[in-house]
Amino acid sequence: MPAPSDETTPHGAERAVAPRPGDSRRHRAVGDRAMRRAAVIALIVGLVLDLIVLAIALARGEGPAVNGALIGTGLTLVIIVPTLVITIVGARMSPLTMAATVLGSWAGKMLIVILVLVLVKDLAAVSSLWIGLALLVGAVPAITIEGVLMARSRQPLDVDPHEGPTEDSRDRAGA
Repeated sequence: MPAPSDETTPHGAERAVAPRPGDSRRHRAVGDRAMRRAAVIALIVGLVLDLIVLAIALARGEGPAVNGALIGTGLTLVIIVPTLVITIVGARMSPLTMAATVLGSWAGKMLIVILVLVLVKDLAAVSSLWIGLALLVGAVPAITIEGVLMARSRQPLDVDPHEGPTEDSRDRAGA
C-alpha cells in the first residue's frame, strides 16, 4: 500500500502529492529558524575573529592599527547585522519584498563600506591595512558561513507535478 503522501497512477507508478496545508507552514518555520541560526552564527564568528584582530592591534600598541581594527570591526557589523535583521523580519515578507530588501541592503552595505574607506584613506591616524585585515578576518568568514548554512537550510520548492495529456486526448488529436 502506498504511503499517505503518495498516489498511484493508472499505470501503477507512484507519484508524490503536494504536502498538506499544515506541512508547508511547518517546513517554512523550520527553514526560518535555520536561517536565523545561520545569521546568528555568522555574526558571532565574525565578531570573535574581529576581536582577535583588535586584541593583536592593541598588543602592538600602535594607535593607527587600533583605529583601523575598530573601523574594520564596525564595517564587519555593517555587513552582518542587516542580514540578521532581514532573517528575523523576512518571515513576514512576500518573496518579492524579501528579494528587494536583500538586494537593497547589500547595495546600502557596499555604499557605506566604500564611503568609509574613501573618507579614511588619507588619514594618518587610521591604518588602512588594519581596516582591511579586520574586514577580511571578520566579514569574509561570516559571509561564507552564512551562505553555506542558508544554502543547506533553504526551503524546498513545493510544486505539483505537471499532468501531461492522457492517451485518449492524444488519440483524439491525431485522429
